[in-house]
Amino acid sequence: MPVRRDGATLGRRSRRLFQALRIPGETGTIDRVVHATITVMSVLIIYDGWQNLRLLDALGIIVGPILAMFISHVFSASLARQVAEGHRLRWNERVGIARAEARFLLLAVPPTVVLVTTHLAGASLKWSINITVWAGAASLGYWGYVAGRRAGFTRWRLVGAIAGGVIVGLVILVLQVLLQPGKVFSGGEL
Repeated sequence: MPVRRDGATLGRRSRRLFQALRIPGETGTIDRVVHATITVMSVLIIYDGWQNLRLLDALGIIVGPILAMFISHVFSASLARQVAEGHRLRWNERVGIARAEARFLLLAVPPTVVLVTTHLAGASLKWSINITVWAGAASLGYWGYVAGRRAGFTRWRLVGAIAGGVIVGLVILVLQVLLQPGKVFSGGEL
């Protein structure tokens, strides 16, 4: 594994993802990845009526929030830059902002791959969605690890960063019980 100038190491897959999602400052990348993960998990948890959907509908429910986040980031970055520069943005400046933010559309890929793979493997759409939500929760632990390594954490501090990500994922899963209590407590499934 390559060693960064601050001594932290990063795996090949993580480096590729960071390169694909590169924005100024790696903390912004981690911030956006975690934000998108939590948003998609939340939408999947609170959506009611999975039994009436097809796979393409579920994919739309995954891609929709990420597309909305992309649009909101382009809009807010454009406004911020316009204020900072004190003039109306030219077309090429707007295109540059959209290109910089477009990398985050890739965040729809992991949950889409998990959903499609589990569904093609024979899992029902409901179980495919549950597996996708649990994978999202687990990925928050991974991003805690990446952030901890980037911060130079070792040993117990690194374990704490990982645990923090996993705990946030579990809190989001508990929201499923709290937001749909009748289903879980009346014989329904998680």
